[in-house]
Formats: sequence, C-alpha cells, structure tokens
Amino acid sequence: MAIIDVHTHAFTDALAPSAIPALEAQGGLHARYDGTIGGLIAQMDSVGIDVSVVQPVATKPSQVASINDWIASIQSDRIVGFGAMHPDFENPAEEMARMRHLGIRGFKMHPEHQAFDPHDQRLSAIYAAAIEQRMIVFFHAGADVIHPTIHGTPESFAEVIDAWPGLTVVLAHLGGYQQWRGVAEHIVGRDVWLDTAYTPRHLPDDELVALVRAHGPDRVLFGTDGPWTDPAVEIAHIRGLDLSSSEIEGILGANARRLLDARA
Repeated sequence: MAIIDVHTHAFTDALAPSAIPALEAQGGLHARYDGTIGGLIAQMDSVGIDVSVVQPVATKPSQVASINDWIASIQSDRIVGFGAMHPDFENPAEEMARMRHLGIRGFKMHPEHQAFDPHDQRLSAIYAAAIEQRMIVFFHAGADVIHPTIHGTPESFAEVIDAWPGLTVVLAHLGGYQQWRGVAEHIVGRDVWLDTAYTPRHLPDDELVALVRAHGPDRVLFGTDGPWTDPAVEIAHIRGLDLSSSEIEGILGANARRLLDARA
C-alpha cells in the first residue's frame, strides 16, 4: 500500500535555513527535517512514505509566480507540488492556466497568513479560474498556532462550497483546527475533502473517528503538516484508530491517489 502525505512544507535550499528557525520561533514549533526537498525525501524514506505533496503559501502577490516556477521544478515521482495563489493577485485566470501548463494540479491558500475570509467576494475570480482549470484548492482551515485570528471558519467554508459547487476543495486539519464542533455542524457530509494534519492527539480518538465516519472515510486524506510533526507517529496513530483496514488504507494513500489522478 502506497502512503501519500498530502500536506507538507518545503522551501528552496537557499531559503530553508532562515525560514525554518523563524517559523519555529513564531509558533513554538520543532521541525522534523530541515525544510528542503532533500530533507523531506530523506524523512519519507526513513518512515515509508511514498509520495508527498508540498503546499507553499504566498504571503504577498509578488511571490506567486516565482513560487509556482519553483514548484514546477521540484515535481517528481516522489514529490507533487501544489502551487501558490494570493487573494490580491491581479490575474489569477492567466496564472492558473500557466500553472496547469506547468503540470501543477492544485494550489494552497491560507486564510490566516493571507488575511482573508474564504467566502469574500474578492476571491471569486480565483474560484472561477480553479473550476475552469480543474485545479484543487487546498485551504488551511481553522486556527493557526502563529496567528490569533480565525478567518477560515467552518461557516465561511460552507458558504464557499454552497456558492461554488464545481470547486474541488480540500480543508486541512480535518476541516478546521480546533474548530471541529463547527466542522461537524457545517462541513460534514458536504462535497469536500478533509486531511488529518495536526488532528491526531489534538482531537480525542473517539471524536476523530466519529467525524471521519460521519463525513465518509473515502473523502479523508493523510497529512502530516511536515516538518511540524513526526510522520512515523502520525502513521501509527492513524493505523491504531477504530477504522477498518480498507478505510485506513484509503486514508493513508488510496483516497489521495484517486483525487490526484483525477486532476493529472
């Protein structure tokens, strides 16, 4: 069974030595690899992860194109790179067409780092372009250890899902970090994918399993939020949940393969 981690972070070799310590200090975090693609692959090899999806975030519109160029350069049979987009980027349709030409299947947006509400009308051009280009939109959802705000609420994402039924959405952190009661009320059962990043041990196992079963285990994806968790611990935790072997196999890789292949 192939294991696919849909939620990892990496930086260029030049940027990683400064970016990782800065993020560690801001969030009280501990990195499990050095933030480079080489470091990520070495960790994957050590714990048996077959494929990782790198999820960059553009904190300024001017970063979008250069991040996407870098993402295109790191694609391999082990690394799937999602692109970057920013709510204030001037021509998302043109850039998204370029991303698709570069072989990029989706992009990451972060309501806290980028200071936006997901249902804000200024994102309409981005969502329309994502549908046209068949791109996956991967959102940070819920609270963030670095920011005091919570823009990415279950209620806001529910509005997006209602308004844009053709949009392929992944909500990290099982729909919203520390917002799981709202996830159960507003997100569960909708046409959206959830990842497990930063959820085991932060949400009691019985509540985690109940949320997965209510939503549908076939729409749940394994994510580590690397380098900020130990992937061996995350894999072991998922395998220890009160789920069937086929459900666990789906979460650890088969569901992600189905999603990614549909957007290849």
